[in-house]
Amino acid sequence: MGTVTKHGVSMYAVAFVLLATPAYTQSGSPSDSSQPQTNSDSSLHLRQLPLAFANDEWQIWTSPFRGSTYSSHALPKYVIPFALISGALIASDKKTAALLPNTTDQTKWSGRVSELGASYTLAGFTGATLLLGQFTKNQHLRETGLLSLEAFGHTQIVVFGLKEITNRERPLDHDRGGGFWAGGNSFPSGHAATSFAVATVFAYEYRRHIAVPITAYALASLVSASRLSAQRHWVSDIFVGASTGFLIGRFVYKRHYDPALQSSASNRLVPEINVAPSGVLLAWSW
Repeated sequence: MGTVTKHGVSMYAVAFVLLATPAYTQSGSPSDSSQPQTNSDSSLHLRQLPLAFANDEWQIWTSPFRGSTYSSHALPKYVIPFALISGALIASDKKTAALLPNTTDQTKWSGRVSELGASYTLAGFTGATLLLGQFTKNQHLRETGLLSLEAFGHTQIVVFGLKEITNRERPLDHDRGGGFWAGGNSFPSGHAATSFAVATVFAYEYRRHIAVPITAYALASLVSASRLSAQRHWVSDIFVGASTGFLIGRFVYKRHYDPALQSSASNRLVPEINVAPSGVLLAWSW
């Protein structure tokens, strides 16, 4: 009975993940429209970041308690399926974890791959993107770095909060029971969440360049999978973490992106071919 109760309470945390990051438009109000409103006044500047970050964090955590969050289709179309999938994954975590060889080499190499999604790696990458855009006067790149940095920060706070609420054991802890409220910090996966948060901002900012979303989500997926094979997380940890990161990245982008930068961006990658005695060079201009 205790196990059922724990799994039931954990579903509240799962549902909270989805409700805490609504699809806000740029004006800051929930909307059912798939196209965000174009209001350049909401574009984010570096000096505004602390205040904007605090306001957005308040919006994230209070969203489940506001009636405007619950549209006519949100619960049946998103929240309920998300909670059911998460519950099924939690119930089957032990079986899915046993499908891998779980050898020492697997764990070691997977741990190295997962460093791509470590906090210091992504913080450095997003910070470098912001600085590069600032120094080169590339406003689109600057915005990408700034929004990625904000999404990264929000994800860190939300994931930490959920970890403290759930206290789930990691696969290598104790008897690998994966129990909640057992003193662990497995649920959800921070690597998956932060990787997908940053990847989502890049994917939205450069969605006209198909190579960028593909590369961003492929790397985020690789990091997430490596956390499973490194035996640091359960499948449900990764699913909820990746979903959390995607929703936060989308939330930040739709709140603060500058439509003028999007409209001025090229619609496609332009191939350039140079023939030289040493060979043929194929490149794409952005």
